[in-house]
Amino acid sequence: GKSNWAAHRVRQTDAFRHAFDATAAAAEGRPVLFTGEMVYPWMFDDFACLRPYKAAAELLASKSDWGQLYDVDVLGSNTTPIAAAVYYEDMYVDVEMSQGTAARVRGLRQWVTSEYKHSGIRDDGGRIFDRLINMVRDQILQD
Repeated sequence: GKSNWAAHRVRQTDAFRHAFDATAAAAEGRPVLFTGEMVYPWMFDDFACLRPYKAAAELLASKSDWGQLYDVDVLGSNTTPIAAAVYYEDMYVDVEMSQGTAARVRGLRQWVTSEYKHSGIRDDGGRIFDRLINMVRDQILQD
């Protein structure tokens, strides 16, 4: 189905409005909760660089005929060598969820590390890519 700005809608509900109010959280001494890599409709008004893309963003948010993201049965019968980096300290991707998904992909080799956070590829992409390539080539043992 369509996302219809799902993160924005959920954040505005009674259950989450107060929890994600950064100004109130700071004033009350509570942790400020981040929403990660979400994109909100107001951003296309507030950020001049995004304004030209507002109509396209609205089209994407209202699109409801998306295909299936992935087929679990196909992933479970994978025969292609594959490796993935999983970061313990990733503030956007839950490590247990990530590992649960990885467990469904036949033959997936995981490098689970606390050396990097979500920005690992940007921070040290060459080293990470080399390690993953070497893992699928059986030149590095799986962690």
